[in-house]
Amino acid sequence: MNRYELAGNQLLEQYGITVKTIRRTMSGSAYLEDKVISAPAPKQALSFAIFAHEVGHIANGEISPRWLEELRAWQFSLDCFRQFDLTIPRKVRQRMKYSVAFALAKALNRNMKRIPPELRLYKKYLSPIVYVYDDGHTANKWHADYELCY
Repeated sequence: MNRYELAGNQLLEQYGITVKTIRRTMSGSAYLEDKVISAPAPKQALSFAIFAHEVGHIANGEISPRWLEELRAWQFSLDCFRQFDLTIPRKVRQRMKYSVAFALAKALNRNMKRIPPELRLYKKYLSPIVYVYDDGHTANKWHADYELCY
């Protein structure tokens, strides 16, 4: 077992979490009520970051609004790198930027009135888009711009 796998196992034990599914993709889900996650096996830095992020959702519990839950889960993930004395590589920080920017775009598109101080940093990773509906009407929306984050 490598250091990411050892750290992942310690997190599972510490928070009483079980793994429902090991994913082959770099995505995850947390099932708060059941204390179960689906995530990639924590074999490298990015897969560990996503794994720890999902553990963070359960460790932190449900937080409202949703964007704040996402931000706190990413902060938990970065704290895990520090807790286990692991280096946080650039690609992990980039993934966090994109994920939090995506949550901000969703909140703005759902009529968030003001951007909270914690999210102001992430606005620079958004691009405005015009969404065209099937019936022809349009709406101005925000989009998390992958290129700006990476």
